[in-house]
Amino acid sequence: MSTKKMEADVIVIGGGASGITAAVAAAEKDSSVIVLEKGSTTGGAANMGMGFFAVESKYQKAQMVNFSKEDAFNLFMNYTHWRVDARLVRKYIEQSSDTIEWAEGMGVEFLGAYKYFEKSEQTWHVVKTQGSNTPAERAASNLYRALTERAEELGVQICYQTKATKILIEDGHVAGVELINADGEKEEAECNAVIVATGGFGDNPKMISEYMGFEWGRDLHSFRIPGVEGEGLKMMWEAGAGKTEPVMELTYTTPGVTDVFKTLSETMRQPNLMVNLDGLRFINEEIMNNTVFTGNAIARQRERMAFTIIDDSILETYKKTGLDYITFHHNIKNVDKWDKELKTYVSGEGAEASGLSLLHNADQKSQVNLFEADSLEELAEKTGINLENLKKTIEEYNEGCTSSDSFFFKKHKYMKPLNGKKYYAARHFPAGYGSLGGVKVSDKMEVQTPDGFKIHGLYACGTDACNIFGDSYCFLLPGNTMGFAVNSGRMAGYNAVEYMDSDEFM
Repeated sequence: MSTKKMEADVIVIGGGASGITAAVAAAEKDSSVIVLEKGSTTGGAANMGMGFFAVESKYQKAQMVNFSKEDAFNLFMNYTHWRVDARLVRKYIEQSSDTIEWAEGMGVEFLGAYKYFEKSEQTWHVVKTQGSNTPAERAASNLYRALTERAEELGVQICYQTKATKILIEDGHVAGVELINADGEKEEAECNAVIVATGGFGDNPKMISEYMGFEWGRDLHSFRIPGVEGEGLKMMWEAGAGKTEPVMELTYTTPGVTDVFKTLSETMRQPNLMVNLDGLRFINEEIMNNTVFTGNAIARQRERMAFTIIDDSILETYKKTGLDYITFHHNIKNVDKWDKELKTYVSGEGAEASGLSLLHNADQKSQVNLFEADSLEELAEKTGINLENLKKTIEEYNEGCTSSDSFFFKKHKYMKPLNGKKYYAARHFPAGYGSLGGVKVSDKMEVQTPDGFKIHGLYACGTDACNIFGDSYCFLLPGNTMGFAVNSGRMAGYNAVEYMDSDEFM
C-alpha cells in the first residue's frame, strides 16, 4: 500500500460529461474536488456528441419556439406513463435553460435550438464549433474542453489514468475511495462525499447479456465506448445501493455501413418498405427517423433483424428529388455518392471505418449487410427473407401505393412502389449508445438503499443514474442523454456541497 494520502471535500469518480460538470459545480461552491478519471481525457463519449436538451432557453425564444417547461414535463411524463421520478424530471427540466447560460459563462457558444427529426421537439441545443455556423459532429467536445479549463481554474485536481476500486463507508457515511493511481499503486483518498459518474456498462457484453438479454455483436450492435464497463455501478451496489432495471438506449444500425458509407446508410433509412425475415411488414416506415421507435420494433422481430428494400426506380426518384429525410447529424441530402459507395462496399475496397464505427468489432466489417439483386428470388436467397411472403407483401404494398396504406396508414407521399429491375436491401439490427440507469437515486441525485433510504454522502449522475426514460429513450425531446448528464452533474455537485454544510453531515 502506498504511503500517499489524497484528500478532498468531494471525490468525483469519472471525468465524462456528468463527472466534469459535477466537479465544476462543487468547486464553484468553494469545495475542494478530486476527479478520478481512468482514461486520459475528460468528456468521455460525450465528446462525440453535438449538444444537449434545454427548454425555454433564450435561443428557443429568439427562434419563436412555442414549447414550454410545462409542455416538456407533460410530454415526458406521459411518454413514460409516470413510471419514473416526476420530481427528478421536473428539476432537470427546470434547470435546463439555466445550464445553457451557465455554459455560456465559460465561453461556450451555441448555434441555436434544433429538432433531430420532423416530429421531435426543438430542444437540441447544438454547440458551436469555432469558425463554423453549421451543426458539426463532435461539436460538444468544445463544451467539455471549456468545463475542464474551468475546473482547473477552480483548483480541481484531475487524476488521469487513475481507477477507483471501492467506495469506503464508515458509520453509514461516505469516508473515501480506494484507487489505483497512474503508477499502478494502491491508495486511499479521504473525502466527505463521492459522486459516481462512470457512464454505465456499454462496453461490457457480459452485463449487457445479464441485464438486458442482448448478445452483443449478434443481435445488438451498439457503440462500445472503451472502458465503460460498469465499475461505478458495481462499487455503488457493493456500498449498499439499490438496483434499478437498466435499459439500453436503443436505436438501430446497419453494421459496417451506417458510420462508414453515409450515403448508402441514409438512403436505406428512408421511409420505404421494411420487412422482417418472414417477409412481413411490422412498422409504419414513417417513424424510421425516430431511431428509438424503429430500434424497438426491430428488436421484437425474429433474430432481431429487419430489412429495408428499394429498387432502381426509387433510387432514380431520389436522384431527381433528393432524400425524404435529412438529418443534421449526417446531413446527406442526395444520393450523388451512391454508385461510388456501393462499388466500394461490394468490392470491399477502402472500407476503413470512421467515427464511432471504429469501436465496433472487426468481425462486423466482414459481415455483408447491404445487398443488391436482379430479382426478388435472388434477394430472398441472399438475405434469407421468406420469398413467398415477400412477393405477397410487395404486391400489397404496391397496391397501397396507388390508393392508400390500409394496413399501417403510412402517408401516401412516402409510398413508393417497387417495380424496377434491380433491388437493394439493407439489413438492420438494434443498436444503441450505451446503458441507462442501474442505481436508485433521489431527486437530489443521492444514492439510495434498496429500501429507498439515502446513503449519506454518496451521489450518482449521468448514465449510471439515468432512470428517467422508462423503457425507451425519449427521442421526442432530442439532446436528453447529454442534457441529463450535464444537468444531473450540476445537481449532484451542488447537492453534495449542501450535504456537507448541513446538520446531517455534522
